[in-house]
Amino acid sequence: MAPPFNQDLMVRGDPVSISDLGDNRLEALQAFNARLVCMTVDAASYEEVVQGVARVLGHDACALFMHDALGRELVLQAAVGYPGLRPGLRIGCDDPASMHAQAFSEEYLVHVDDLANQPGVKPLDPDLASALVVPLISARGPVGVFDFGSRTQGTFTSAEIRMCTMLVDQMAYSLENLRLLGELSSSRDAVIRGMALLAEIRDSHIAGHLNRICAYAKHLSESLQSRPGFHEVTPAFIDMISRAAALHDVGKVGIPDSILLKPGKLTAAEFEVMKSHTVMGAELLEGLMQDYGKYEMIIMGAEVARGHHEWWNGSGYPHGAMERDIPLAARIVAICDVYDALTSRRVYKDAWTPEETFATMRENSGKQFDPELLDIFFAKPRELLAIRKRYPD
Repeated sequence: MAPPFNQDLMVRGDPVSISDLGDNRLEALQAFNARLVCMTVDAASYEEVVQGVARVLGHDACALFMHDALGRELVLQAAVGYPGLRPGLRIGCDDPASMHAQAFSEEYLVHVDDLANQPGVKPLDPDLASALVVPLISARGPVGVFDFGSRTQGTFTSAEIRMCTMLVDQMAYSLENLRLLGELSSSRDAVIRGMALLAEIRDSHIAGHLNRICAYAKHLSESLQSRPGFHEVTPAFIDMISRAAALHDVGKVGIPDSILLKPGKLTAAEFEVMKSHTVMGAELLEGLMQDYGKYEMIIMGAEVARGHHEWWNGSGYPHGAMERDIPLAARIVAICDVYDALTSRRVYKDAWTPEETFATMRENSGKQFDPELLDIFFAKPRELLAIRKRYPD
């Protein structure tokens, strides 16, 4: 691609001196560097990076794009100062009017000092007067670009460009590590969910069940946010339970077909075997952590597998735990699992109506179920019906 924009070829290698920064910027930079080093992988990581850069540099706008190799596109991860710009925006790597595409393809910064005199350029905001786009380059090559925008001409002096490129260079390896860890996390989730599906496949009612359990758990958890007594329900908790809920019956892989698939009522001895799926599931997941290290989804999954048949009054299994000694995630999934079982058709019964299910579960409020959670769960019946419609049998 022939470079259609001005490029400052002298500035990238020049060092930044402490005197270039100023006290406020230096303090912000030190805080940003400390956070970058210990940053973990979650949905807010990219946004936190962009906000950190904005605090250090103070420009009108900045944005981070990461490369999607499959689609040959740059995908917006987060932005500050761009009204209406949302993550997910895509720019083709071959777009001849894009500064971002050129910076990525040429592996060098693109600086436009006066956007008004570059009519063929497509900035992220038409009100910008000057812009700077710096590629993120890791050991494997370019992985994205960082965009800086100003509503004033001539903002990006040589010293300012040195500062921007220094920050981007610092971020490149950290962001690539975040991307790789994110891929690993997604792959790990897929494998773990496959384990849960394997357990369900042996039963006769897999269609939609895991998706509904996860969706119900997410719905109830979201309703708990900001309520007194539920401080642990954070966005991270909600994200985790919406995946970990799928592991509630993973221990059924160890139950013999003669019991798991028995069409009639189980004998007392058979029921004791069936109850063991809670402990087997938890121990299976805990064994994975012993062999391969702790992972938040597996930690919560083990709690759910072990505790989703415990009763609020202590008469459940496997350990007779009661009330708040039962982990919150397990108390949530206990409600979701019973609700889905009652409202689903089985070979031995028709699906119950929402009204019948509500009445029966209400009778067990404070016995089988956490009464506060149950009230909250049934407070928005339309959302429950929408989930059922979204993930039918």
